[in-house]
Formats: sequence, C-alpha cells, structure tokens
Amino acid sequence: MTSDERTMEPSTVETGYRRGYRNPIALRDAIARAHATNVWRTTAVAVLDHLTIPVVLLAATSPAVRHAGWLVICTAVLLGVVVAARQLRALECLVHEASHFNWSRRHRTLGDVLAAVLAGVPTGARIADYRQSHLVHHGRFGTAADPDRQRYEQLDLEDLDRSDLGSYAVGLLCRFVPYQRGWLDTLGSAPGTALLPFAWCAVVIVLPGWLLGGPVWAGSAALAWLVAHLVALPVVRFIGESSEHVYREADTVFAATVSNLGLAQRLLIHPHGDGYHTIHHMWPGVPHHQLAKLHRVLLSEDDEYRSKIRYRTRVRQRPRTGWTENRATA
Repeated sequence: MTSDERTMEPSTVETGYRRGYRNPIALRDAIARAHATNVWRTTAVAVLDHLTIPVVLLAATSPAVRHAGWLVICTAVLLGVVVAARQLRALECLVHEASHFNWSRRHRTLGDVLAAVLAGVPTGARIADYRQSHLVHHGRFGTAADPDRQRYEQLDLEDLDRSDLGSYAVGLLCRFVPYQRGWLDTLGSAPGTALLPFAWCAVVIVLPGWLLGGPVWAGSAALAWLVAHLVALPVVRFIGESSEHVYREADTVFAATVSNLGLAQRLLIHPHGDGYHTIHHMWPGVPHHQLAKLHRVLLSEDDEYRSKIRYRTRVRQRPRTGWTENRATA
C-alpha cells in the first residue's frame, strides 16, 4: 500500500481500536482466577452436546412418532432440528474456545485433539484454520484486516432492520447466501474436512437408526440432520454473529462489542457463554465456564463495566449502554 493510499483510509481502520477499558485493580485476583481452564469439564460438555444430536433426531423420527400422525411428526421433527442445530452451534462455540486454547492452557495439544474430534468433526471445522482467522479479529480489531469487520461491511450488517420481525427476517434472508459463503472461507476447511460432518452423521445417526429400525428410520433421521446442519445451524449462527459488534458507532473494542444476554440468546443462539462477548474481548483467555461468573462480579464491583457495557436482552433490540437489568438476567 502506498503512502497516498494510507492517507485515504480512516485512521481507525489502519490503527485498530483502542481497548477502551482498564482492568480494575481491586479485581485483579478474580480476573486471574477466571482464566483457569478445565479440560475435563469442557470435554464433558462437548460429549453431551455431541451425543444429544443423534439421540434427539432418532427420537424425533422413531416409529412411534411416525405412527402418531402428521401433526406429531412435524412437531417432533421441528423440535429435533432446532435442538440439533443448537447443539451444533454449541460445538462451534467450543471450536472457538479451542482457538484461544481455552480447553486447556497447560496441555494445549490435548485440548486441540479433543476439540478437533468432539467439536471440529461434527461441524466441519479445522482448529488451526479457524484459529488463524479468528486471532486476526482479536489482534487487529477494527482494521481493514479484521475478518469480522470485513463481513459487517460487505453484508451491511449494522443497517440490518430490526424494527419488526418481518423486516428482520427479510434482511437476514437477503444476506444469507453471501454470509454462508464467507463463513466457509473463514473456516478454511479442506474439502475432506468439510465432508467430515457427513461421515460423522453416517456413523452416529444413520448406522444406529439402521440397526434399530432399518432404512426408513435411518433415512428420516439423516434427512432431519441435513436440515439442521445445512439450514438451521447457519441461520442460528448468522443471527448470533450479526449481533456481536457495532463498529461504526464506536472507536474502542469495549464500546464496539455487544453482549447478548437474554434467556433465548444464552440458551439457543450463544451457547456456552458465547453471549458474554464484552468479557471475551477484554480477556479472550477466560474459558466458557467462567464467563458468566466474571460478568456478575464486574457488575457488582466495577462501576466502569456496569455503566459502559453494551448489551441486548432480546434478539431484535438495539444495544443498550449501561446495565439496567435485574441480577437474574445477568
């Protein structure tokens, strides 16, 4: 880039955003404790996420459900697809955890292997590729190299109309195909890796379904998984990722980051503490099982965090600045 080209770019894009928040000295020990990883706890969570998917989809397409009438079938399959998509999203969040070595800070190779097998295979993600892209987002936040800022600008996500459900749905739909294409580029997965979820489905869904009830059960469960993997999961992820930043309204990382803390957000769209995004950007090394606790400590004991945090408690809500919710929501 020439010197003339550099002067044409906004300075915030070239230099990146300041952190915009000073660690409270009185909470230094609490913040340090919050960085403690627990590889076996995270592994247990991943195994539960992992196994819930075949159990739910096989139950939703079981002979008992198929013989109960179309209303029951449609309801069961819809619920099964939503739960499966949520669990796949949860596994993607654990891939994100692995990118920061938050499975295990002490045994990084072990953490990466467990994350690759339990979270990477079902979602088609390579830990190393995702880490390389995602750490640019943290290290060069707000610059032209920030992949999240690139996505926000390419898809005009900050102008996504959230005023009513219809406008919001149309806005997401119009942006969905380029979003998904960009997401696959971010993963950087080789063709073989991208095919791993289909092999995973064959082993943990199709094979058990075939052994339990033959090809009809196996095929029905596999079809439900395809809908969850190819349609529902990207939609849930897109809703989540389009809600995490407001680059144009801020000039610091703290102010440009939005936490999504409503019940539906925490349960469905941002599993495993992914909604506590402000804390994640301030301290990326805090693992998922420590985020909510640290958030509550900061709300109670740090005026700057409490008065400046930007957050939503509903999906279509404009971000608020300054905590006004009750402690139960936190």
